[in-house]
Amino acid sequence: MRTALVVHAHPDDEVFATGAATSVLSAQGWHVVLRTATRGVWTAAEKLPVACALLGIDEWDWLGGTDRWIDDGGANGPHTLASAELGEVAVEIEKTIAQFSPELVLTVGSDGLTGHPDHIAIHDAVRRAAQQKPCRALGARLRAKDVRAGQQLVQRLLPGEKVGSGHVVGCDDDTPLEKISGASELQRRQALDQYYDGLGTQELSDLITSYESRGDGLLLRAVFDVSGWQHDRFEVLRA
Repeated sequence: MRTALVVHAHPDDEVFATGAATSVLSAQGWHVVLRTATRGVWTAAEKLPVACALLGIDEWDWLGGTDRWIDDGGANGPHTLASAELGEVAVEIEKTIAQFSPELVLTVGSDGLTGHPDHIAIHDAVRRAAQQKPCRALGARLRAKDVRAGQQLVQRLLPGEKVGSGHVVGCDDDTPLEKISGASELQRRQALDQYYDGLGTQELSDLITSYESRGDGLLLRAVFDVSGWQHDRFEVLRA
């Protein structure tokens, strides 16, 4: 059986960054394994098992063991991925690659998808590990034109309000990207709901009246609405 290893910084990254891809690979008969480096914030870790089941992820665990690194909301304090030595994180990924011998490794792209420092750290570590333990590796990216369309959609509904961190920009529209498509839109939406009630399935025009956050999650929801929930795009980290 072909194995795909997915490596992320936080619970919910498996939905936002690679949710379509894991669903498609699972439907094609791949064994999909997830390693998540931190428990995230609040009760995110409790939501992970259900989200994984919806996205076709067969098994998951913590990268480097429980609480090896923490998520402090992007403050870059001690014990976060962003503050860790790159080699330390890469070694744990190398061990996981050696354990499962994946044909494919998925993570976030070079911009961390949202610019989050932990995301960028996990991308850098996966890239290094894929060189030491050679395997094909892809990093999830957004296209700039899709981000712009998502921003325009949000602005029509929330005129004058700032939504997002400003770090979700996407790559140049002519950047070569690989596309994995054909996932269930509903299951990805439901997986997102596990973390944030209604963020996946509620109509966006209704959601903005009940969803208090104006962060990157809301912006990404709008981007998926305009660009499609059924696919993910990737830059090649190692062919």
